[in-house]
Amino acid sequence: MSKELHITSLVVQVMPHKMADVRQHIMAIENAELSVNNEVKLVVVLEGGSQRALMDGIEQINAIPGVLSATMVYHQSEELEEGEE
Repeated sequence: MSKELHITSLVVQVMPHKMADVRQHIMAIENAELSVNNEVKLVVVLEGGSQRALMDGIEQINAIPGVLSATMVYHQSEELEEGEE
């Protein structure tokens, strides 16, 4: 059975006074990486083994207090060869 790798990037808009808390929450999410940020926006990269895993991560980010929106701007999926992870 082949495995899949899904990667997505999100633009996350954040209340400025909650930015530190939101960054901390996102860094605690497995397979999430902060790429760029300013006072009100973050770019987050998520990886997962399925589209559902990515959607769960997006829902988790949207539920963080201080997050105004998390918008997917890129999605890629590919099948991994046997032995790749």
